[in-house]
Amino acid sequence: MRNKILLALLLAFSSPALYAQTIDWAKDIAPILYEHCVKCHRDGGIGGFSLIGYGNAFSKRYSIQYYTETRQMPPWKPDPSYRRFTHENRLTDTEIQTIKQWVNADGPAGDLAQAPVPPVFSGASNVGTPDHVLTTPLFTVTATEDEYRCFVIPNGLNQTAYLRGLEAIPGNHEVVHHILIYEDTTGQAEVLDNQTPEPGYVNFGGPGVNGARLVGAWVPGAQTTLVPPFMGVKLTPGADLIVQMHYPQGVNGLSDMTTLNFFFTPSNSGIREIQLAPLINHTFFSLENYPLNIPANTVKTYHAKFKTPFTGSVVSVAPHMHLIGRDMVCLAVTPQNDTIPMIRINDWDFHWQGAYYFQKVQKVPAQSTLHAYATYDNTVNNPFQPNDPPQLVVQGEATTDEMMLVYFAYMIYQPGDENIVLDSTLFTSAVPFVPEQTSATTLSIFPNPAADRVTFEYELAQTTDIQSVITDLNGRPVKIFAEKNDLEPGIYRESAGLQELPPGLYFVQVRTSAGQVLSAKFVKN
Repeated sequence: MRNKILLALLLAFSSPALYAQTIDWAKDIAPILYEHCVKCHRDGGIGGFSLIGYGNAFSKRYSIQYYTETRQMPPWKPDPSYRRFTHENRLTDTEIQTIKQWVNADGPAGDLAQAPVPPVFSGASNVGTPDHVLTTPLFTVTATEDEYRCFVIPNGLNQTAYLRGLEAIPGNHEVVHHILIYEDTTGQAEVLDNQTPEPGYVNFGGPGVNGARLVGAWVPGAQTTLVPPFMGVKLTPGADLIVQMHYPQGVNGLSDMTTLNFFFTPSNSGIREIQLAPLINHTFFSLENYPLNIPANTVKTYHAKFKTPFTGSVVSVAPHMHLIGRDMVCLAVTPQNDTIPMIRINDWDFHWQGAYYFQKVQKVPAQSTLHAYATYDNTVNNPFQPNDPPQLVVQGEATTDEMMLVYFAYMIYQPGDENIVLDSTLFTSAVPFVPEQTSATTLSIFPNPAADRVTFEYELAQTTDIQSVITDLNGRPVKIFAEKNDLEPGIYRESAGLQELPPGLYFVQVRTSAGQVLSAKFVKN
């Protein structure tokens, strides 16, 4: 009898089905989906279907298990063992196992009354309230091949502005392949636009304007990150923006009107200017085995490099290839032969790419050499092979051509730049962006957890302007509730209502004009 009891206990505790019964949607699965998935998988989102609510998740449970177990979803491509970036949207092994157990138990709902409040998306922005909004004209594509249409839009600025982040929201995700935004101060773009009866003009490659300067970009899967409030890309008042839309082959007859949301620095004083450039590229000067031609039925690796003329502070890196690209690694080698890993993507997917921000600003010494190695698979084994049978692929702008670019967002180095924190999840109380500065000291928050209102207290060591904001886990503002100028040294207390925020984990941040951010976590019940 004793052996039978022991056997029964062993079977009970080793049974996956019985163990999985403790997992349910309300308390275990909904928090995972709402944090990692529903920004795309919602009504009107790029994901194509919604995962908000129990019914939607239950109907897709087997797909959810498959795509999370194979780590195809959520789509985070940089290899975390090589380099870490801000706001990484990756599931932990525990979260993946939790989803598997839930599906194996046939997706129990749990107590739906205890489920987190579904996130609400306004459709206007996934980041917060923009400082400036522009839209492209409503345009119906008539070309049967790839089209690069440049819309010329006055920026509408009456003073210099510094861009902390640019969010592009295509009106029709089927139509837009990628977007490049240039600034034109010469008037050349307007002349080109006036030569055509329809909105914009067509130009293959760049914008066709000498002196145009890249200020932003959007590619499929990109997420908008706001840099610290003392950094930004300079925008010239009264200039034109050239919004180059790539409409790929096969979208003839479809229409789009894209919204551009601009997020600026709180002030224009003491701003560190960010430059954007594809320092590594497939030109003769960068690509060692130029040109970028990949014969049919071959796998080929290319090497490109660039020597840095001055010491730089790199904010983000954005590799770019097309369909037959399979992997890329980028690194820097200093004059002392030290290696600085930049990014490695082992399973390139054209549909999921973007600019990846370092957790802290990365110093790259002068006379360092930036290297990139990219492999292209032009065989039938490539799941994204666009040709049947495979054909010669050459470098070019079309989707079925290939590219090898690595864009860098960088500043001229100043001492202490390597201490600038870009990832809000690294913040703890009294840890600023730049530790050497002393405009603010401590921050405390109460009650924590909070229900309808949170109060926080902070101390200023010198006169400064401040902005108080609540952000989500990705560092995106969900509520800006105080902006004050010329606060004298002393202790300040403020509070903010939380009624409109769903339950979850948030940060309170106090941002100073000296470039500091004090941050503390709190839980909204």
